Amino acid sequence: MSIESVILKIKRAETPGYARLKTVAKAILTFHLPVPRALDPVYSFIQYLRTLNFETNERIMVACFRFPVLRARCVSIGKRLQMELIPNITGPVKIYLGDDVRLSGRLAISGGRIFADPEFRVGNRSFIGAGCVFSVAKSIAIGDDVLIAGNCTVSDYSAHPVDPEKRIAGVQVDPEDVRPVRIGNKAWLGKGAMILPGVTVGESAVVGAGAVVTKDVPAGHICVGNPGRLLTRTVYESRAELKPAVH
Repeated sequence: MSIESVILKIKRAETPGYARLKTVAKAILTFHLPVPRALDPVYSFIQYLRTLNFETNERIMVACFRFPVLRARCVSIGKRLQMELIPNITGPVKIYLGDDVRLSGRLAISGGRIFADPEFRVGNRSFIGAGCVFSVAKSIAIGDDVLIAGNCTVSDYSAHPVDPEKRIAGVQVDPEDVRPVRIGNKAWLGKGAMILPGVTVGESAVVGAGAVVTKDVPAGHICVGNPGRLLTRTVYESRAELKPAVH
């Protein structure tokens, strides 16, 4: 009898013996020392020291190793960069980061081999969340004061051609299928948003969480859904302002 089958029998408590084993296992999994609540401040202080030690080690790693590694892969990095982990950078891509840029967690930047020297630019004071993926064959430009939440995807080309024979042969997409992407100043991309090739997100525009943007988003507008659609109100209008008057 395999271990997996025994565990399944215990979970199901198929016999009185297995039922007793399940009771014992539950007691072990839920066992806690009878520590008096008077010691809560002590344990809180211990946890604080653990957190402080972790944060200190992380800052040292960023300053002494991770930042120099990222700098070696970038054409230019502005002042006061805040980062946590080294981005996963692949392919021939030129990276330009502005001042006061913040990179949260791990992100990926991949360069396509269609045009020489594809460029990935991030403006001043912009934030990029963890899990974001950028695929650039020619140009992805992110403006100043942009907020990009976690797990967003931005690409200026499809990774594979539509023609199945070309896909099977491993052929790259045609140059005319590469269309640069622009994210305007003060724009906000919600978590999990996907920006497809050729899209321009206008200044101060908002893209909702999980939206798939296939067309340009005008400045100050809000785009939601899959496929993305524009709301009637803009970022400068509240919901209350759009409600019809009651007579």
